Amino acid sequence: MNRKLLLFSILLGLYIPAKAQVLQSDNFNSLTVGNIGADFTGATPGQGGWLTLASNGATPTTTTNAGNANFQIVAAGGTNANVFSLQGPNGDKGSRLMWKSGLAAAWGTRTAGNNIIEIEVDINPGTRGASLNDFGLSLFNSDRTKQLCGFRVDAASGELFLVAYSYPQGAPGPNNYIYPIDVDTPVLLPQNQYSRIGVSFNSVTGAVLIKGPGIGAAGIGIPGSAAGIVPNQTELLATAGASATPLNAASATMTFDNFLIKASATDTLLGTEAFTSVESSKLSVYPNPANNIVTISNAENLQINAVVITDVNGRTVKTLEFGGVAETQINVSDLNSGIYFMSIDTNEGTATKKIIKN
Repeated sequence: MNRKLLLFSILLGLYIPAKAQVLQSDNFNSLTVGNIGADFTGATPGQGGWLTLASNGATPTTTTNAGNANFQIVAAGGTNANVFSLQGPNGDKGSRLMWKSGLAAAWGTRTAGNNIIEIEVDINPGTRGASLNDFGLSLFNSDRTKQLCGFRVDAASGELFLVAYSYPQGAPGPNNYIYPIDVDTPVLLPQNQYSRIGVSFNSVTGAVLIKGPGIGAAGIGIPGSAAGIVPNQTELLATAGASATPLNAASATMTFDNFLIKASATDTLLGTEAFTSVESSKLSVYPNPANNIVTISNAENLQINAVVITDVNGRTVKTLEFGGVAETQINVSDLNSGIYFMSIDTNEGTATKKIIKN
């Protein structure tokens, strides 16, 4: 794909967002270590309802490693617990795709006005190597001809790219284009640690947005050319990598965690704008600033299911599950001093609080 276009920044004001609705999510902790499934043709769901499709590419191809072992649950330990491990093609062609059915149906039952679909995931690119594989995700329309939004991470460099069906200046027409975040100063994800990446698609305007490490809080985006298109399916993916010379000759592996798809009326991507949201006002987080223990409580009978803490660069530093409690405590003594964002998943939606660690 063409990697020559510079994105422009879009400045967004702060809003009090309507309640975001969770359409799909998975932190992979309930899945068993090992292969996701036993069918890599995309026909039969495996663990967690995930479908997998692996291909070596059209003949002639040098890729030989398509199989169920491309898609695995591995024990990462620590706050991540189990994660999804994706192995890319070991040759010049081929792809790996994993998705859940039912997104279109969930989108169809969203609350009126929640016309922005937001997708977030933690990704660990591992150590740089010789592989030219690309990893990431894409949101497709019903016939998979349009990538409404998405991102890619280059295995060799760790560079982050935005993907969108769009019509850049000078192009012959709208198509699926891949954009570097910054031509002069590429955004490189850190090795061997998780970074949280978020992309969104406004189904009314077609606007596409990306947030993550190395990107300003407002995000970076493009107008997009898919206004009015219905989102159908989000796929976690890996491809051989586009290069005429040299051809790819090695596979890479990246891991994913805390996959989340939401429908929202305003930008709530990565939660960094939602400090005064309706949902957040129902929850109390104290003390703030904090040294060791932070308590989360509420008087609204909300059930706290999980908490994800990210730093100002979008990197996930803690992921905790609580199983529907009204009050809980979190030990933050191991965090460095600074500002963090606490995304609190409840039975009524997700709220975000800004916390300061002394």
